[in-house]
Amino acid sequence: MRKIFLQIGATRDGQNPYCEVAKRDGYFTVLAEMSDFVDYQSLSLTLPFDLIVRLDRPENPWEVLQACLHAGLLEHPRVVLAGFEAYNASAGRVREILAGPDAPRTFIPLDKYAQRMALKKAWPRFPQPEFRFFASPLSILDAHQALIYPCVIKPVDSGGGLGIWLVEAPERLAGVVQMLEETMNYGGRSFSGFIVESWLDGDEYSLQGVVHDGHPHALTCCQKVIEQHRDAQGGVSFYESGHVAVAAETLPPAFASLMKFCCETFGYRLGAFHIDFIVVDGVPHFLEMGFRLSGMGVPSLVEEATGIDWVAVAFRLEAGGEMPALRFVAPPRAV
Repeated sequence: MRKIFLQIGATRDGQNPYCEVAKRDGYFTVLAEMSDFVDYQSLSLTLPFDLIVRLDRPENPWEVLQACLHAGLLEHPRVVLAGFEAYNASAGRVREILAGPDAPRTFIPLDKYAQRMALKKAWPRFPQPEFRFFASPLSILDAHQALIYPCVIKPVDSGGGLGIWLVEAPERLAGVVQMLEETMNYGGRSFSGFIVESWLDGDEYSLQGVVHDGHPHALTCCQKVIEQHRDAQGGVSFYESGHVAVAAETLPPAFASLMKFCCETFGYRLGAFHIDFIVVDGVPHFLEMGFRLSGMGVPSLVEEATGIDWVAVAFRLEAGGEMPALRFVAPPRAV
């Protein structure tokens, strides 16, 4: 019987490193993705999968499974992973469905608001920005007098920085709300809610690593280069223009504590992760956790800085393998 690897969503940087590892390990590789995006990416690159399953809503796990059946895939995939952040929850739900009702509880990735609430419940004074939840952009506008400026607005279920805005003063809020009203989530769907959080002035970092049997292992610690873009209406958005990575063979105690507390609080026991945080006055403040590989070519950066193939380690753990010994290159270097 074939070993099948199912990836939900193509990577937006075009690298699809899970597919490369799966092929090396003898898997038949399948991509489930929207037709429009497959056609768009195919203009500039060749998607490396053995089979591409086209569907309208990769975020819907039942639609993913139906599309795979219609494509003639009668065997259950052995490994199911998301290639893009917006489909991470869908991949978790597909794994849950395939495991069956008697299997141990499957981890379903938490959105940004659920992460914040879980941390606040576990430790009310855990360092993170002050935040409030809003169901729609217009409800944010209604609360304009109660907000503390400057603040950051972010959708709870977007990816790739989509819909994240800095609001410097009350008079800028209406313009940002108007842009959020006109912005759709990936696949043309609506956002499921928004966080408005206090803006923190500090240095942003991220940790990249893997969890095995509940124990997190950091591979790299990156200082992030964050740029701001101001549009004609004065709205300020963010984008990451780079990461400066160092091997995380040893971590500052505060960083290691944050990593361990996040994995324990969220119940994340297996898989790749990255954790974004901002250091203010020497204290790391949590921003968000991604239960996946980073995009933007960061897996290649991790390997160059550590000598460890982050993708292969994460994939083989998902396939049921053992945690390998992590051998970092020497001497330590920044990339």
